[in-house]
Amino acid sequence: MLTPETLKNFTPLHSLSDEHLLRLTKRVKVEDIAKGTELCHEGGTDTDSIYLLEGGVELQSQSSSMKRVLQAGTPDAYFPLGPGLPRPYTITATTAARIFRIDNAKLERAVLLDTVSTSITQVHATGTAFSGDNEWLEQMLDNPAFSALPREQVVMLLLRLEPISVKTGEAIIRQGAVGDYYYIVKEGQFSVSRKDAQGKVTLVDRLKGGDVFGEEALITGDPRNANIVAMSDGIVMRLAKKDFDEMLAKPLITRVTVEEAQDRLRRGARLVDVRSAAEFRQGALKGSVNIPIDELRAQLLQLDPVCPCVLYCHNGVQSEVAAFLLRQRGFDVAVLRNGLQ
Repeated sequence: MLTPETLKNFTPLHSLSDEHLLRLTKRVKVEDIAKGTELCHEGGTDTDSIYLLEGGVELQSQSSSMKRVLQAGTPDAYFPLGPGLPRPYTITATTAARIFRIDNAKLERAVLLDTVSTSITQVHATGTAFSGDNEWLEQMLDNPAFSALPREQVVMLLLRLEPISVKTGEAIIRQGAVGDYYYIVKEGQFSVSRKDAQGKVTLVDRLKGGDVFGEEALITGDPRNANIVAMSDGIVMRLAKKDFDEMLAKPLITRVTVEEAQDRLRRGARLVDVRSAAEFRQGALKGSVNIPIDELRAQLLQLDPVCPCVLYCHNGVQSEVAAFLLRQRGFDVAVLRNGLQ
């Protein structure tokens, strides 16, 4: 079994705190490799960092005729084997060997989590909402909206978050109110409901730890369009509108001109109209598909997260909301500046 002391030998794991190294030991499996086993192939696109614990391997490149042998315990073996994509080498075990693999995204997140938690601990006094709360920080950093930000900006954003304790039945957001905060669920469960013009209330969603809400009213300037009520005692973290605009909306929403949008479409991006179905029928841009913004969450399966999208609406506001929702889910999206106007 791996220990934090063993992981400290490898780069960039050596930079992590003992606490985060211990967390990694519970998630990384050691593999016993027979002599002659191919660990990865030149040109491959697998996303793991491979580390050598015992034995030897050969790195060989057909394109450059390079051949090199590495033995565990030597300085060069403390770095990932054949890093980079596509793989620059075919790596084969020259003896019976032991290795461990870490997905690159998880490795980057572990480094980010360590940086963020260390920075926050240095600023906050012990006993605050963040102190020792690495599980919640890790859950939050799993959100593509936060992981896409530079480390320094993530730290600054976290320091601006304000923890709010709530009781069962307490309303965090009321339909029709002015939007003033963006929220992240830290603990507890929350219901999302809407009341129509006839007074009928419909439950539309449930939120749990790590979920976010409140962004639509902040981006559009419209009143809140739903009620968010605590279904249990819990904690939400809130970010003031000014900080949300500067630290999240601004860096995450990419606005493009008509010419830039056309260039993206030529390179394979998909054109998405987020207006209502009735507006779409009245006239839409050629080649676009219609996914109304109020149906976006329910129709996410229609969108390929790997395929970039260009979003548009009448004036750019609805598509900015849609873009933020999609960025939070890892989509590559841009907004047609000012929409059809």
